[in-house]
Amino acid sequence: MSDHTRNPDDAADAARRLLEQSVEKRVEAVRTIVSAANDTDTARATLSDAQNRHSKAWADALAAGWSEKELRAAGVPRPEQTRARVTRSRRTTSAEGTTAESTQSDSSASIENAA
Repeated sequence: MSDHTRNPDDAADAARRLLEQSVEKRVEAVRTIVSAANDTDTARATLSDAQNRHSKAWADALAAGWSEKELRAAGVPRPEQTRARVTRSRRTTSAEGTTAESTQSDSSASIENAA
């Protein structure tokens, strides 16, 4: 038998401190995620606005008499074309020899859908 008696309150306090540290780390992780998500939303909105202004400026230049060829020759970047969302079917054969349909989306479309 040991001569040392353990104090249950001290052990409980130590356990509480360990749990609080763990909870604080987890809560801080949530703060970080939400902050990053907010930054992403802001960046997407800023990018969308810039792309719209670029497209309008390009259209205005064409309306002012510039041709696309002239603008490209001057080194003016053309606005990015929005890609159509492509969905395609792929036929696969299973081990039993039956045919199964699977639909695959363009990876950029799935990224856009996540936004």
